[in-house]
This record gives sequence, structure tokens and C-alpha cells, in this order.
Amino acid sequence: MIEEYNTVIKNPRKVITRVASCYPNVYRVAMSSLGYQIIYDFLNAREDIYCERVIYPQAKSIETRSDLADFDIVSFTLQFEEDYLNMIEMLKKSNIPLESKNRRPKDPLVIAGGPCATSNPLPISKFIDLFVIGDGEVVLDEIIDVRSDTNDPRADIFDFLDIPGVYKPGYPAKKQQIKSMKDAWRPIYQIVTKTDNPKFMPAFGDNTFMMEVSRGCSRGCRFCMSGCMYRPRREVDLDTLIDTALKTRHATGHNRVALLGEAVSDYSKIEDLCWNLSEEGFDIVTPSLRIESISDELLEILRSNGLKTITIAPETIYSQRLKLNKPITDSQIINTIDRAIDLKFKVKMYLLLGTPGESTDTVMELINYLRGILSRGVRYNTIKTSINPLIPKPHTPLQYMPFDYDDLYQKFKKYSPRLKFRYKNESLRRATIQYVLSNGGGELNNILKISDQLKFRDWYKLANNINQVKVDGIIKFPWYEIDVGVSDKYLQSEYEKMQNSEVTPWCEEEGCYNCGAC
Repeated sequence: MIEEYNTVIKNPRKVITRVASCYPNVYRVAMSSLGYQIIYDFLNAREDIYCERVIYPQAKSIETRSDLADFDIVSFTLQFEEDYLNMIEMLKKSNIPLESKNRRPKDPLVIAGGPCATSNPLPISKFIDLFVIGDGEVVLDEIIDVRSDTNDPRADIFDFLDIPGVYKPGYPAKKQQIKSMKDAWRPIYQIVTKTDNPKFMPAFGDNTFMMEVSRGCSRGCRFCMSGCMYRPRREVDLDTLIDTALKTRHATGHNRVALLGEAVSDYSKIEDLCWNLSEEGFDIVTPSLRIESISDELLEILRSNGLKTITIAPETIYSQRLKLNKPITDSQIINTIDRAIDLKFKVKMYLLLGTPGESTDTVMELINYLRGILSRGVRYNTIKTSINPLIPKPHTPLQYMPFDYDDLYQKFKKYSPRLKFRYKNESLRRATIQYVLSNGGGELNNILKISDQLKFRDWYKLANNINQVKVDGIIKFPWYEIDVGVSDKYLQSEYEKMQNSEVTPWCEEEGCYNCGAC
């Protein structure tokens, strides 16, 4: 059984524009996405719009059970590359032609946004009429206004392409984003889910609301796509956060707040924020913390507010961290873990295999390093590790790297039995598919139409084809028409620094190094 509160009810006949906000992943994932909640609340704040949710595997809206073909705009939020396959399945279930070129004037305008649409939309470009590059709050109003003035959106496509941040292959676009968090949309009436079915339970539970403390990160980790695409870091004012939390508690009935952002613990007043929330009677959770910015005071406040597990990301051994531009020392990691254990926290650690220049000896050094860390856990399962293959992503310095499945397979084979059951790892096969979808180009469109017929060997060959192009020397990446702010010159420079294990200091402490984002 599932119940929802704070859903928006309007008469579809009394609005000008109907929008289907589609999330091509399951309900618990969709309702754990603050971005998805933002779009729903943002659009429904306009009286002339009715935005309804359509969540995979369904192809009808939750609010009125309308088919996708009944809407004026069908909008997909693309958070994960593998969701492309679900998106195609949702379109196939609808009465909308799968490819844009076959759609009729009466068919909805099909758009897509989110991190994947911003980074590299080429693999799904035949299925989407227009892409939103950057923050939806900046672009969506204009798209809807233009759509309301036309009876044939595809015939009037150039009216949409005049909007900054709207992309279609052949028409370059620049990422649009909120410059000040004063202008960011903060959904107060977040949808409340009540259920006893774990399949529908949001990630933070059914008693928690989400609150964004900042956007962007400028630490400069060379493998991190969001850290490169969403610079510079922008913070929400402390008083605004407290006021938002109080209003959202009243609107949702929830007393537990999840603090969200690319680097939550980098928030300049994180201790003050947590202390003030604690004084107001809130329980606090946060998905992950930067080791460099975790203080004793922060840990003590979080523990006193009921947080039981902290999540950190050491990634790999120190010499490899330098290549990734993540110069956290071993002593910083050990000190953080020891402080957390003293406060009775459980610790979860994210790690990577397949970092640049990694050898068999490097993997064994990582295993021995982790054994030393795991021995510090006073109880079984005090410390857990999650090991994942590094996937080179667009708009990062590592975009020039290939993805070597065979090499990673041997490394996981060596790694797995030596840490027994105290870790979990991402599927190498899924990682290969993700690499293809994130790094491929327009040639993937025809392949994705029959993705249900593909075997792993097909994805493996596609990955090797992309690798070969990189090895031969790339003229242009598929995403070359999309300007996310970070310059190619900067990315190439960072790739060269990576090969020499040279660190680029954090610009917020050491000053600007001209990445182009500001």
C-alpha cells in the first residue's frame, strides 16, 4: 500500500499547458531526487500549467492516469545513463512516435534535462526534440511560453533554439545555471510518501524531507563529472536554510532533514547550520561528507542528532589520489575513521578500481591498506567498503582515457576474495554499458532502439570501438557542441598534470586557476 500527500490537483481543462514530468527509473529513486521534486513544484506554481508525474515502468501519469500523448510537453529527467533504456521503453508504451522525425503536429514536444542531458545527449538525440542544458529553473519557463504559442512545436523549432540553454544537434548551446542560490527554487510542499513496501520507500525513508545547501563543487577531482560541470560552488544563506527547514517541516510533517549538495561538508557554516537545526529539534542526515572538511564538532552534532552512519570517499591509495587531484592524506582518513568509531558511528567508504596508471602492485597495496583500516572496526560491519570501477566521463580531464574491461576484470578478480564479505562492488558489465552510453555519439540511437536484443558482447565491442577512437586521437568528442563552462584547454592541462601526479590546489583556498567556469 502507498499513500501520497502534497500532490498537486488541478483541472486539466482549465490550464493552458499540460506537462508530463517523467522519471525513467523506479518510484523510490524518483522520489529521492530533489531535482525531480523541484521541477514538479516549480512548474505547478504557475496557474497556467499542470505538471503531472510519470514514473517508470508506467507510461501514464500518477495524478490523472493520462497517457503521455495527452500532454503538451513530455519532459524526462535523466540522472543516470542506464535510464536511457527505460526512457525508450516508456516512449514505446505511449502513443507518441519514438523518433522525433516521425512525430505529428498534435504530438507532445518531448524534452530532456538533468546531468546526463547536459553532459552528452547525443546517444538519444533522435528520440528527444530538445534538450535543456543546465538548471531547469532558468530555461523551462521560456520553453513553456513558446510551446503555448504554437500548434506545431517541431515546425517552429527555431523559436525554441533561440532560448539560451536549449540544444539540438547542429545548434551549439551553453549551459545555463542559477548564479546565486537566492534565485534557486526551494520546494516546501514536497511530496510525502507513506508506505510499508520497501520497493516504494524513498532512499532517506518516508519520514525525511530534502534540503539543498549548495550547488556545485570546485575541488577539482579529475574523475568527477558534476564537479567539473557545475562550477562554481554556490551556497544558500544560513538564515534561508533554517527558514526553509521550518516551513518544510510544517508542510510535510517530517522532522528529519537530508542535507544535499555536491559537497555538503564544504558548506562554509556547516557546524552552525547543523547546530541551529539541532536546536530547532531536527534530526539530520547527509549522503556523504568530504574528509577534508569533517570537524570533530560536526561529527558530534550529527551523532547527537541520531545519525548512525557516515559515508566518506578515500577512493584509492595516496599516490593514486594525487593523480585524481584528491590529495587527502592517509592520516586524515585514519583520524576521521577513528573519531567516527569513538562516537559509535558506522563508516561506509567509497573506493575506485581502474584509476590512471594503476598496476597490479597498486591493487595489492590498496588491499593491504584497506585491511589495516578494516581492522580498526571494533565490531563486525563497523566499517564497510563499496568498490566501483572508474568510468571516464565527458567534460572531465579523464574523458581522454579508455575503459579497459579486461584489465578491470583481472583487478576485481584479485581484489574480491581478499576482502571476503566486507565490501560490495558495482557490476563491471553495468559499468561497461554506462561507459558506452556516456561516451558514445549519435551512432548509438539506432542501437538503443533494439537494446533489449543486445548481449553483453555487443556492449563490449561498442566500448572497444570508443576506446580505439580515443587511442587513435580524437578530433572532436560527441559533446563538442555543448559548452558547460570548463575550457578544453583546462581539461587537457589537468590530464597532463594527472600523468605527472601533479596537484591543482583548491581554488577557494589557493586562488583561481582559470578553468573557465567563472
